[in-house]
Amino acid sequence: MQKFIDRRGRVWIVDIDNTTLRRVKALTDVRLLDAIDGDLVTRLSNDPLLLGDVLFAICKPQADQQDVDDDAFAEGLAGDSIDEACKALVDALVAYFPESRRRLLRKAADKQKMIEARGLAAIEKRLDDPNLVDRIVEDLERKLAVPTLNDSSSDSPASSESTPDH
Repeated sequence: MQKFIDRRGRVWIVDIDNTTLRRVKALTDVRLLDAIDGDLVTRLSNDPLLLGDVLFAICKPQADQQDVDDDAFAEGLAGDSIDEACKALVDALVAYFPESRRRLLRKAADKQKMIEARGLAAIEKRLDDPNLVDRIVEDLERKLAVPTLNDSSSDSPASSESTPDH
């Protein structure tokens, strides 16, 4: 069994069995079994609202015992508790499957973590670039065709040769 602590300090046990799978499907229309060969792990890690709905469905019996409704549950998911909850869910999914599928799902989850980590590192590197703001502004000015002081003005009056006589 996996667990996470929400930002309100409540401990939630994430345990998946067939009853849990049916409950999640009924309440969220999400098939947790799609995690093995679909993009569900990616969707859950990228969509905290979907993650919260799925986790609430998983933890509903505990929430009912504690008189925690779905809004109160969702209020507990923010900041680092989102990452902790997602990890608990993925680990619980991995533990649910038989060994043959467990290995595949663990590999998929590990690759997803690697992709996220590398992506975040690439974004951070780009944001640390001291010339980033200048390049973005230059690109924006080019796209908007904002004239600069160095540009010759095309709004000058027409020459007298091209002006018709009246």
